[in-house]
Amino acid sequence: MQTQRGITIPLIGVGHRTVSIAVLLGLLWCGLTALADDAKWQNLSSKKGDLPAPPGGSTMQTGALAGDFDNDGISDFILGFRQKPPSLVWYRRMASGWDQYVIDKDYLTIEAGGAVYDIDGDGDLDVVFGGDWQSAQVWWWENPAPDFDKQTPWKRHLIKKDGKNQHHDQVFGDFLGTGKSQLAFWNQGAKTIFLAEIPDNPRQADGWPLTPIYTGSAGEEGRSGFKYAEGMSAYDIDLDGKVDLLAGNTWFKQTGGKQFKAIRIAEVGGLIFAGYFKPGKYQQIVISPGDADGPLRWYECTGNPEMPADLVGHDLLERNTIHCHSLQLGDINRDGHLDIFAAELAKWHEQQTEPDNPGATGWMFYGDGQGNFRKTELVKGQGWHEARLRDFDGDGDLDVLNKPYTWETPRVDVWLQNGTGPAKGTGASQSYRGPVGLQLYSLRDIFSKNVPLGMQFTRNFGFVEVELAGTYGVPADKFRAMLAAYGLKPIANHYPYESYAKDPESIAREAKSLGLQYAGCAWIPHQGDFNEKNCREVISVFNKAGEVLARHGLKFFYHNHGYEFQPFGQGTLFDLLVTETKPEFVTCEMDVFWTVHPGHDPVKLLQRYPNRWELFHIKDMRKGTKTGLLTGSTAVTNDVAIGTGQINVKAALREAQRIGLKHYFLEDESPTVVEQVPQSLKYLESLSW
Repeated sequence: MQTQRGITIPLIGVGHRTVSIAVLLGLLWCGLTALADDAKWQNLSSKKGDLPAPPGGSTMQTGALAGDFDNDGISDFILGFRQKPPSLVWYRRMASGWDQYVIDKDYLTIEAGGAVYDIDGDGDLDVVFGGDWQSAQVWWWENPAPDFDKQTPWKRHLIKKDGKNQHHDQVFGDFLGTGKSQLAFWNQGAKTIFLAEIPDNPRQADGWPLTPIYTGSAGEEGRSGFKYAEGMSAYDIDLDGKVDLLAGNTWFKQTGGKQFKAIRIAEVGGLIFAGYFKPGKYQQIVISPGDADGPLRWYECTGNPEMPADLVGHDLLERNTIHCHSLQLGDINRDGHLDIFAAELAKWHEQQTEPDNPGATGWMFYGDGQGNFRKTELVKGQGWHEARLRDFDGDGDLDVLNKPYTWETPRVDVWLQNGTGPAKGTGASQSYRGPVGLQLYSLRDIFSKNVPLGMQFTRNFGFVEVELAGTYGVPADKFRAMLAAYGLKPIANHYPYESYAKDPESIAREAKSLGLQYAGCAWIPHQGDFNEKNCREVISVFNKAGEVLARHGLKFFYHNHGYEFQPFGQGTLFDLLVTETKPEFVTCEMDVFWTVHPGHDPVKLLQRYPNRWELFHIKDMRKGTKTGLLTGSTAVTNDVAIGTGQINVKAALREAQRIGLKHYFLEDESPTVVEQVPQSLKYLESLSW
């Protein structure tokens, strides 16, 4: 343990360096057309034959969800329909484009909204949708991965089977602090928000336990004839360590157990999200009117967040929006500041042929991180409904999924940032074998203060895969649930050497509880120079630990750290460690920084042991930093943005790909990590590996 500035920080073996980390502002996102200032966009549409047309001929397209449903590192999407079967269709991203799989071939009256989560805990994303005004049910569909068949529907299960109708919007979050996420959902017919707890065996359950947590009008009741509220998201708004709920126009502060305090933010509400548009103690909130006309505003707290009078609104437009049913947040131009995307419906009356709003518009609002926005009109005359933002082509940047509700349907569009060229940098593709993740040790100061906030910021960078650096006092099962709630997938964790020496079984149990594939070690305690005696003791410990982990379906790895390159025989002690550990039980993670710092070439080291590496730390070293040192430590300021230092990262990555490394993690331990990570991602995207 090491204490700095009053914060107790566990050193998990990732590195013996501490860092002060500012808050990253913004989610990675993408814009729409060539009208955008910072990117070029290519539109693919089923109307042009670029995408398979939605099957069944339904002209009422309600739901849209995005996620990596086949775990290949590239996002897919799912569309829901309510007029004609099939009710749910999965667009699976393949090497040559998208292919259609029917999730549910039956007629169901699917409502807008929906959610994704690993409900049954088997490592893949399942799907939730609710029924509309014609249905009292909420369902979830069991992902059959890896056994996908185009003609075989996913198994449907009930969450809610009776009661009142209409269920527009759902969200998962650990609202109860139990370590396992719950599902919050609107039941508009009952004017109630329910909290549904996932049963121990959800596949066998006939409905989930439901608790009403709010009954009232937290939305649009009484306006323009819309008698229901909508919109739902989960955040720790006041940073008290509890996951709160945003729904309609209201912040539901978690006050303990199943109790929530309703704090109304705006007169009208629909879609609602939170993030940092400017520095401040509390997150800011943005609200669009959804299925009504009304202002598009963001709100900041000027005092007590529980006092509505202290929540000050700022208009983003000079006029009211018209059925603004697409709202997303993100760093569109990757300048480190949170931006806003909003877009209007063109048509919502099912029976008429002409659009209700022929001038429907989509906008980007580029934030400067200080609460100021630059408005750009992206597209006019196209209807937007439930737009979703993900990397749909595996090139490392985020793209846009859109489908209209009732205008020019059936139809689906994808807007690809930077077109359909070869995948680059951070995405999974034929040339690159997996997405770049984040080593969470990079954000240890944030995690040590507030774990949910650390996860939110990790997602804000745009990462999905993560390598852990401990759980910061949070039980393993709860930490896993929290990661899932933020859309983060844990791959590996670093554990202390002493734990492997004393009780590798306990590591295996925790690693399984976390849902990991790998458990590793990155620091071997030693006094003075690392020596042969140290090394041979380590070999024995690693072989035994690897055997224990293998029995649990896990892989053990060692992360090089510089000190183990002491000369030995015709090579180094690292050579001894690699050659005398058992390949079936011990693999390695290359840290390029701690390969170059002791004076070695990462490319040559990868080539020397091509079958012993599976994981990779992407880092760079400040130009002029002295190398050839065997200390395993250096100043944190020597970590610099990728591509600006003295390490040939491109060559190392190219060789890592050639020999088939499986997972890549960006690690940045510098005091300026927040500014450097976006720079690093831009550089990685520029590479043709």
